[in-house]
Amino acid sequence: MSLTIKNLSKQFDTISVLKNINLEIRQGEFLVLLGPSGCGKSTLLNCVAGLEAIEDEGSILINAQEVTDKAPKDRNIAMVFQSYALYPTMTVRKNITFGLQCRRTPKAQIEQTLRKTVELLQISDLLERKPAALSGGQRQRVAIARALVHEPDVFLLDEPMSNLDAKLRAEMRVELKNLHRRLNATIVFVTHDQVEAMTLATKIAVLNQGVMQQVGSPDEVYHTPENRFVAEFIGTPRMNLISGKLAQSEGKVWVQSNGLRFPAGHYSFREPPNEGRPVVLGVRPENVHATLGDREERTTLGVDVRVSNVENMGADLSVFCEYQDTQLIGRFLKISEKPSYGEQIRVWMDCAGCSIFCQSTGERL
Repeated sequence: MSLTIKNLSKQFDTISVLKNINLEIRQGEFLVLLGPSGCGKSTLLNCVAGLEAIEDEGSILINAQEVTDKAPKDRNIAMVFQSYALYPTMTVRKNITFGLQCRRTPKAQIEQTLRKTVELLQISDLLERKPAALSGGQRQRVAIARALVHEPDVFLLDEPMSNLDAKLRAEMRVELKNLHRRLNATIVFVTHDQVEAMTLATKIAVLNQGVMQQVGSPDEVYHTPENRFVAEFIGTPRMNLISGKLAQSEGKVWVQSNGLRFPAGHYSFREPPNEGRPVVLGVRPENVHATLGDREERTTLGVDVRVSNVENMGADLSVFCEYQDTQLIGRFLKISEKPSYGEQIRVWMDCAGCSIFCQSTGERL
């Protein structure tokens, strides 16, 4: 089922936490609400669920039907909470089927639905256990199963993996993605973890201070961020940002910074570039290399830097460098190229996939 949010605003006392939110989520999409703590993600999810009243302005539609003023039980949604919220005195079987029993669903139908769901989530052998006897990942599967049995129009997940260790989170991301493919369900997933967002989402909505910053596919928000906030928030390590001014000569465009000219002639400006305009050049760390290699010289510039830190990530290196008053971060793919702390080296910045932002507004040019 589709989910539509129109012009939604929300305040707590005099504090505005959501400001004119508009979202269109189509059937089968996996939307991730991404942003830092306190940006309004969970509040927006609670508004969709009906747990927060919309007293200011805006409307919510599920499958083109207005549900703004409906109670949560009348919206046909299912929510998985960060804490799982399982009944500690009930078995897994009882936790999953309790809601169906309250709705007086026939026993035969409950058993059929239960069997199908636990087989899907591979928890058939856990039915007689209580939550205290389950691992974090197993509890998460039970919480998801409890949501699945109601066959909702929309699934809402509020940071369901934040209590898991790194290995289990990676495993559960794969399982959740596979589950989404099998069900073709409409899912709204809240997280502040960009790795979860990039790996799970078909669409990402980035929030900051209650304002929607960008909505797009993982590739779009990563490669063409709409502003500096999105550029810095998405990506590990973060995007390199270099302040400078636009310069033009003989039909070519550069970003001029501290005596260096970074090539930008290939960049697709949304408006004609103005000579001397203060800008910020954004270059991803994977485009900062230890060698020139076979990269095109017309989009690549060599920069002399001093190494200030090196992080060994196993498959690659994150190399932190000092370039005048700016920190540059490169991802070196060859461990054999590992530099030493304090070493003076030359790095090659490939500007072919760069972003350019207005220095005053932070918006993409």
